[in-house]
Amino acid sequence: MLAAFPLELRRFADLFATLQKARQEADYALDGKYEKAGVRAAIDAVEDAIVAFERVNSRQRRSFVAHLLFKRRSW
Repeated sequence: MLAAFPLELRRFADLFATLQKARQEADYALDGKYEKAGVRAAIDAVEDAIVAFERVNSRQRRSFVAHLLFKRRSW
């Protein structure tokens, strides 16, 4: 159902999920090493995604967030 939303919102959701997984892995990878360039690239990607998210009109953003938060029920 995400296909109904603008590309900027779908990309935001994908990036959020990807980076959330990476953060969780980093929490438990005690021997993990991270390169500054890779971390900087992730930060830049997040900043770009936030800017793109904010360019979408507020009604679509609210609808998107509601869609993510609440499960659709077939009553």
